[in-house]
Amino acid sequence: MRNTIVSAVVAAGILAATGSAAADNLVAPKSLAACFVPQTASTPMVKLKAKHGPYKIAFSNSYYGNNWRTEMLNIARAYVKQPAVAKYISKFEIQNAGNNVAQQVAQIRQMILGGYNAIVIDAASPSGLNSVINEAVNHGIVVVAFDNTVTTDKAININEDQAAMGRMWAQFLTKETGGKGKILMVRGLAGTTVDNDQGDGAMAVFKKSAGLTVKQVYGNWDVGVNQKVTADALSTSHDVAGVWGTEGATGALQAFLQVKAKLVPMTSESDNGFMKLAVEHHVPALVIGQSPALAAAAIRAAIAALDGQSLPRTANIPLNPVTTKQMKAGVNYFPKLPNSFVTDIDIPQCGVKIPVSAVVHGS
Repeated sequence: MRNTIVSAVVAAGILAATGSAAADNLVAPKSLAACFVPQTASTPMVKLKAKHGPYKIAFSNSYYGNNWRTEMLNIARAYVKQPAVAKYISKFEIQNAGNNVAQQVAQIRQMILGGYNAIVIDAASPSGLNSVINEAVNHGIVVVAFDNTVTTDKAININEDQAAMGRMWAQFLTKETGGKGKILMVRGLAGTTVDNDQGDGAMAVFKKSAGLTVKQVYGNWDVGVNQKVTADALSTSHDVAGVWGTEGATGALQAFLQVKAKLVPMTSESDNGFMKLAVEHHVPALVIGQSPALAAAAIRAAIAALDGQSLPRTANIPLNPVTTKQMKAGVNYFPKLPNSFVTDIDIPQCGVKIPVSAVVHGS
């Protein structure tokens, strides 16, 4: 377990009363609506009693051990230090639970005892934290879960629409191939909710094109596995017209280059390595990623809820697709950074913009 505590000093005179923040864009209703889109037309809205700021906000992270999580935590630390955000926060604490549900429950219980106004959670289990989350809410604490969300209706859930992501990738490939030929789907980890949602979204599109056939393999969201299963598929299928890829698709593109196969339209999450290769080799591609900046959006949601603003109980953050033609070095991909770097570090619709140096090195 690694614990980090960051305190933000509040500027004198600001946020003397919660109501004085009404004109602030961070909690302005129109700006919030652009960031937090209700999951469905029937998703209920939540409006809590406003509390006076500044606020004590705790961040409970389930897992710390991959590049996405490192970037996510660096973004959270950088975001709370930005002047527009820092004035709302008197204390910000991060605790990492090592993907241990019991440990995360214990840490959240300590946050409750610590008198925090809000707890932001990337959960180790969809349901394993429900009891302690309900306990926190019963103590008047705002709870916002993101990325790995939770099933209790006491929390506010923030995520990106994985099914929409899968559909958009499939629509891109259908257009690029003219709706004809063989699509190689290099999926993620079999049986997971994210993979099911992405795959279902894609197949709903592919099934509408009679001229398309689909071969599915699993790459486990890993670059090396992606490369192997793609190379194996190419050894028996020489007529692949497009590759539907997700996280780890750098490996799928590397497989094409390795066996000197004809390059075809491809999709990917926002892996820096994939984007570098797509630009270098002029591969028609569509990149959409699960942004580590979701952490910042979740913190913003917590502040807005504490301010008494209305939010969806379950919200989708708008997706930010990027085609090869839209890829710009130093803007949305980074030639000097590692292939593993996750490039979508900003969420424009949520007013989240983080310096690259803060994401890479921390702040």
